[in-house]
Amino acid sequence: MKKMDRRRFLRTSLLGAASVSPLSALLGMLPEAQAADSGGGYKALVCVLLEGGADVFNMVVPAHGAAYQAYADVRGSMALSRTTLLPLDMVPDQDGVKYGFHPVMSRMQALFNQQKLAVVANVGTLVQPVTRAEVLDGAPVPNQLFSHNTQRDQWMTADAAVRQKAGWAARMADVFDPAEPLFNLTSGGKNLMQQGGAKPAFEFDEGGIYAFDDYYAFRNDGALGETYRQLLQHDTGHANRLIRAFAHRRSNNIDMFNALSGVLEDAPDFPGFSTGVHESGTPLGTQLLAVARMLSARSKFPNRPQRQVFFVNYHGWDTHNTPLDGGSHLLGYLDESLGAFQDALVQLGLEQQVTTFTCSDFGRSITPNGAGTDHGWGGHAFVMGGAVKGGAIYGRMPAIRRNSPDAIDDRAVPAIAVEQYFSRLAAWFGATPAELDVIFPNLYRFSASGLDFMDSSLLFANGFE
Repeated sequence: MKKMDRRRFLRTSLLGAASVSPLSALLGMLPEAQAADSGGGYKALVCVLLEGGADVFNMVVPAHGAAYQAYADVRGSMALSRTTLLPLDMVPDQDGVKYGFHPVMSRMQALFNQQKLAVVANVGTLVQPVTRAEVLDGAPVPNQLFSHNTQRDQWMTADAAVRQKAGWAARMADVFDPAEPLFNLTSGGKNLMQQGGAKPAFEFDEGGIYAFDDYYAFRNDGALGETYRQLLQHDTGHANRLIRAFAHRRSNNIDMFNALSGVLEDAPDFPGFSTGVHESGTPLGTQLLAVARMLSARSKFPNRPQRQVFFVNYHGWDTHNTPLDGGSHLLGYLDESLGAFQDALVQLGLEQQVTTFTCSDFGRSITPNGAGTDHGWGGHAFVMGGAVKGGAIYGRMPAIRRNSPDAIDDRAVPAIAVEQYFSRLAAWFGATPAELDVIFPNLYRFSASGLDFMDSSLLFANGFE
């Protein structure tokens, strides 16, 4: 009850603010809007980062006519044969153009045609809505476009206008429940999206609960181990703030490890995950299998949190020299892993309650460089789950052709901001329009319409049309 009172106060305070986003403006058109309800059934978001910049323009391809010919002309030897594209049952078509998936994306094609997967077209980092002409005329754009680290950070913070210290999932945790230590969880390592909030993201790995293997805490061969153990007793009383903070964090880690020990002992087996594809970092299948196991044990977690955000990281998408051809392990493995994960959610009865979504550093260049494609700007994202209004492409696809009117220097200018994309997921999670303005401080610059890729009845309940 205390949590809901705090959030009602937050909502009331925000509605009195001077700047009101289009999302917040909708609040006044509806009956009394409800504060986000974290008690209305369990929900989880699973973020799949395609680190390096995925070449989505060879993942979703015009399937016929002049649009395909323009794509084939500009992509040259990298162009996929029209006859190999996997057909999509799209409703409606994009300006009369049908699209197909890359030939290795059979699981994702099946989920799309079952209306359990959607494409969000041409998403990217934006300071404000811009067109190609406006950018050429000097409109503001994000800092260090085409830079891996900077652009990935702006995706993780969901704000290209101001450098944020906290990621958007961390801010969302603070809005929903700043005291919950298991709101944000990661099997993909530390990441900015989940950092900077009241509670750090809880790390776990393929072995289950994150192994607390602090070397010094368990040394018994001298004064160093004893000194370290004494430090852990000073989480509240030591005069040195640094020692207090260190001891407090480490003590919390130990307490959480002890509280969660054994919760995965009865986790079911989930077939179909391949954990043997080894690029830089832990294989995607291994990470998603770990997420599925954690989801299976959610009722055993302390406080039984009703909202959780999981993060996984699939490295290796910087395709300067490795085009996404038919033999690419990256795309086929992504397809296989997402399909296996969705099967696991069905097995757990969580298909409607868990939504999986992708993001990447940026898209790639429309024109190949001779061996692959270079750093770009806008790109497509995929959203998967039973609550997704799948079988459709949301937003407007850029023209993939020479001298594209939707590109600058051969890089697609995003038509949808990162904030718009992520805010729809946060709204499905239960955030009100006023709370979305806290989670996404730059959201007020962008329109709220046209991105209804989540169940519309759930969105309407939270103040969306």
